[in-house]
Parts: sequence; structure tokens; C-alpha cells
Amino acid sequence: MSHEALNPIYPDVLPYLDPTFIKLYNEHVANTPAGPIDLSVLRSKYSVLYSYGTGPAPDCGRIYDSEVPGQNGDLIPIRVYEPSSPGPWPVHVDFHGGGWGLGDLDTESHICKHIAVKANVVVIDVAYRLVPEHAFPIGILDSFAALQHIYSKGATEFQIDPARISLGGVSAGGNIALICAHLARDAGIPLRIVAVGTPTIDDISRYNRASDSPWPSMQEMEHAPTLNWGRLKWFDNLKWQSLASEGPLRESQVAAVKWYANALQAPDFTKLPKTVIYTAGCDPLRDEGEAYARKLMEGGQ
Repeated sequence: MSHEALNPIYPDVLPYLDPTFIKLYNEHVANTPAGPIDLSVLRSKYSVLYSYGTGPAPDCGRIYDSEVPGQNGDLIPIRVYEPSSPGPWPVHVDFHGGGWGLGDLDTESHICKHIAVKANVVVIDVAYRLVPEHAFPIGILDSFAALQHIYSKGATEFQIDPARISLGGVSAGGNIALICAHLARDAGIPLRIVAVGTPTIDDISRYNRASDSPWPSMQEMEHAPTLNWGRLKWFDNLKWQSLASEGPLRESQVAAVKWYANALQAPDFTKLPKTVIYTAGCDPLRDEGEAYARKLMEGGQ
């Protein structure tokens, strides 16, 4: 599959884009030769590329790495960002984006620093395990296990106030934060707020083409630069290929997916924490994110 994000911008997308972006893209990206998508290459470059569009991040009081239990008690890495003020602090738990198969503790370090300093909170960034090495929905299961540990042990381990927890993330990380809000409600873990950007919501494995999707934004932005239908399908295939091909193992893995493949199918949208969802106009995920927000409003928000 060609690296479609490096091809020239489709004419029908140009009216939606800022002229400054178009100029930068045409000068530095559009003429890059297309080639196969290599997951190892994407992983090696993802965090660096992700940081290009951000301003300089402020200095935190302290930053350190640690570990918490993930799914089945397996330890997963976290990075903790402390403000300069004395604790105990509120805590914001961040789940990075990356299509379930990319991202690490460097991906959103700039975002975590901004939040820690400007909101005066501890930020704990969670490095959940990735597909295809681990079967979907490992990112959700690891992240919720991390949240449970932060809630139950965080007062002593991280000097946080467990009554003041917020969650956040972008793209796949936004999906994780939204789903963890359902799981936290059911587990009796109080959350103050969930704030996510451009979350993935729907299960696009149900659609063979962008025109099959019920979301106008998926059709309008089928050929958008950086994130488009081709790239979304590539990541989605990676997610489902992480499951065993057949037999009892696949059956148990499919059962573990539950409604997580499509957050719109969550069984209960009531009594969820206050939630803020940011969408982007030139994003194929825009309309499904807004549809999820409407489900929250119907549930009482």
C-alpha cells in the first residue's frame, strides 16, 4: 500500500485548508516519492513528526518515568509530569494517539508539559501496549488498569488527590479516554472531566469504501492530507490483524472486543463525567465524534 499521505493534495480538499498549510505541504511534503508503509519506520519517526506543529513547552517542576500494572498485572511504562507547586495535586491521565499501533511516552510530551504547568496538575502519560504485537483492545484494557491503579494507589505513589481525576487523549487516545469514562463510572471511580480531541469512534471495518460510511466528513475528507480514508483503513486493518486468525483464541479475543470497536454502541450513556470533545473541520473523523457528543447529551450532559 502506498504512503498516500505523501501524495499531492486532492483538488476537492483544497477549499477546506488554510493557504499557509497548503504552501508548507506543497513545498516540503507533496513531492516526496510514495512507497510502502513500514510500521517500524513510522514508529521511529512518529513522535518527532507529531511535535512539529507545537510551540515550545514550558518546564515542569519534575518529570520522571515509572511503571504501573496494565492488563493482567503486566507492568506498563508511564511518565509523570509534576508542576512546581507543592502537592497533593489533581491528576490528568493522558492516552497518546497513534492508531493503536504507534506512539510512546515521547509522542505527547509537549502536550503533557503544557497541561501540567498551565492547569497546575500532575499529568500521567500512559504507554499502553500496541497492536499488532498485542491483540486489540489491549490499549483500552491497559489504560483502564492504569487508571484503576492511579485511583487506588496514587495518593501515596504520586501525591495526587484521587477525588480530582481527569482523562484526555487525541485520536485513538481520545477513544481510550471516552471508553475508560464508561468503565470508571461502572467501577465507581469518580472523574471530574474528560477532554479529548478528534477521537476515533466508529468501527470502519464495516465499510469497504469511504462512500459506504454514513458520515459526510468521511466522504468529504476521503483524500485529506495526513489523515484520510486510506490511512484510516490501514490502521484499522492493523488493529484487526492483531487477533488470531481462527480457533478458540480468536473467539476469546473477539469476545473481549465487546462494544469497544464502536463507542456509539456503549450500552449506557447516563451518569458519565462532564466531557469536552474537540473535532476538526478537515478531519474524516469529525462527524462520528460529534455523533458521540450527541449521545452524551441524550444521556443527560
